Amino acid sequence: MEYRYLIFDFDGVLAESNDIRFRGFEDLFPDLSADVRVRFLEFVKANGGLSRYGKIRHLYEDMLGQSISEDRVNELAGRYSELVAGCVIAAAAVPGSLEFLREYADRFDFAVVSGSDQNELRQVCRARGIDGYFCAILGSPKEKTHNLIELMGSHGWDCQACVYVGDSLNDSDAAAEAGIDFVGRNSGLVDWVSRGIIGIDDLHALPAAIAQLSDCRRPRANGAGRKDRI
Repeated sequence: MEYRYLIFDFDGVLAESNDIRFRGFEDLFPDLSADVRVRFLEFVKANGGLSRYGKIRHLYEDMLGQSISEDRVNELAGRYSELVAGCVIAAAAVPGSLEFLREYADRFDFAVVSGSDQNELRQVCRARGIDGYFCAILGSPKEKTHNLIELMGSHGWDCQACVYVGDSLNDSDAAAEAGIDFVGRNSGLVDWVSRGIIGIDDLHALPAAIAQLSDCRRPRANGAGRKDRI
């Protein structure tokens, strides 16, 4: 079965906005002790695909040992959006991303599934002028795996015809749980090669990566394989 549906994470895949997201958490919690600040930022970077809601809960419940209400989580998440949204809108596009969307819009159906807040994510994509490329733009507070499965079900997409392009372990885990293939973007969060996952430096390399995925799962004849070009 040929790939027909491509699903993108946003930060680190379509926009060079990971550092903006990381700095936003520093600015959101300026009064943390030095030790907690370091450990929290390490957690944030190691869990790049986790929603802000999950990161805020982790800080309070697991690192500070404090309970936090849903209202307070939502309040802090809203403040975080105010801190970062404008900078994310202005962030540079990942090289090759705009070209890929334009060139392959007739070849694939596209969607975005991100850990970013869904309302903010849709506003950001609209402001960047790319929302029209996507059949759906899904984000938190729902988890990525839930959104991937919901996307495929609501649009009738066969999981075997889908590829998810992400840059974090949360992304690759969500793809595995949803039963879809995965390509990792080398944004600095994960060494994909060491994990046996196809990694690309930018989206100029995505067509070759998809061809490589296709070749890996195509039955071999006489011990040889061939690559179809998309």
